[in-house]
Amino acid sequence: MSQPKTRNTRNKRTQSRQQTSKKIDQTIEDTKEKGKQIVSEAKEEASKLIDETKQETSKIAEQQLQNVAQQINSIANALIKTADNMEDGQSWIADGTRQTAQALDKVSGSLRDSDVGTLVRNFEDYTRRQPVVVLGGAAIAGFFLVKFLKNSSNHTQETIKKNSDK
Repeated sequence: MSQPKTRNTRNKRTQSRQQTSKKIDQTIEDTKEKGKQIVSEAKEEASKLIDETKQETSKIAEQQLQNVAQQINSIANALIKTADNMEDGQSWIADGTRQTAQALDKVSGSLRDSDVGTLVRNFEDYTRRQPVVVLGGAAIAGFFLVKFLKNSSNHTQETIKKNSDK
């Protein structure tokens, strides 16, 4: 009788181990599925967040573009008024000023009528066609930026020195 009990006990243990193994396997599969679901949801949320950020950035860029267009238009109008106020002896300066104002007005209109994506594509195309001009312009802009920053720094240092002398 001891042999059937031992066999019976072994069978029960084996069955218990098999059930436990099946439960573990099922838990692992459930965890994998849950993990895939979480990753999928995270990707979806990240995608939504990226889209919202792109839209918001685009909206801000469009607003800034309109602001720049308005500023350029204001400069053009000021140049036209300046040209109108010039005396007869300075007509060649007035004509040049008017031409500059007209060019700025045209740029302002183009900016107002375009979106950021179109401007970027146009700039990229121009850069491919005229890389030397773009690099030269960037170098000149960099030169003026350095001069401006240097002068601004000198002015700040002079102001600090004057205030400390008091």
